[in-house]
Amino acid sequence: MKPDAGLQESDNAEALNLQEAEETLKRLSAEASLGKRIEQISGGFLGKPYIEGSLGGGPDRAEVLRVSLDAFDCVTFMESVLALALARTVDEFIDTIRRIRYKDGEIDWRHRNHYMVDWASNNEQSGFIKNITSGSFTVEKTCTLSLIAGLPAKTATFLYFPTQSSRKAAGLIESGDLIFFVSVKNTLDVFHTALLVEREGRWLLRHATRTAGAVIEQDLVEFTSRNEMAGFILLRP
Repeated sequence: MKPDAGLQESDNAEALNLQEAEETLKRLSAEASLGKRIEQISGGFLGKPYIEGSLGGGPDRAEVLRVSLDAFDCVTFMESVLALALARTVDEFIDTIRRIRYKDGEIDWRHRNHYMVDWASNNEQSGFIKNITSGSFTVEKTCTLSLIAGLPAKTATFLYFPTQSSRKAAGLIESGDLIFFVSVKNTLDVFHTALLVEREGRWLLRHATRTAGAVIEQDLVEFTSRNEMAGFILLRP
């Protein structure tokens, strides 16, 4: 069966380069550790090009589930790696992306997890991740999310680790965790997302970045020193 055969009859799904997904899943078929699967899958995508706005859509358009391993932004990279790590077949991979990307798995622009606090909350409810951002050294942020045309403005309140507590929070990290970087703006929750892997005692980000124009591996301390942020959220698959 061709890897994308299940999508060809659907009007609201589009998949590209799923041969790579099939080969990846075969290669990792014996690996049971989710953290190691995430580490190996994300490593295989290093060097892939960065692309912005690949999901398209809008409030007045029919939503299409788009799945591609050719190029990523920071969110589609994270979603693709996580979905592959959780799946055992290509069909499971596609279905998992659908359920990760959309609230209740409904392929609709308004159900897409546009804001990352919604992404985290909805995927925790679905059982895909656990928010491990808690404890005495977290702080609370309340912001008004109003940057996406077509969505009503709403208030969001959430916990995060402030940048000055990063050393304490680092003790909680496990390889394969997700990290969301919290914006200093009052109108935005998160400005970037990445995966975390451990290498010789250092924590590295694997992420699709506009600055580099590709999926890269970067030292966490280097990234936090070069970017203005309030802090970060940690999530565990």
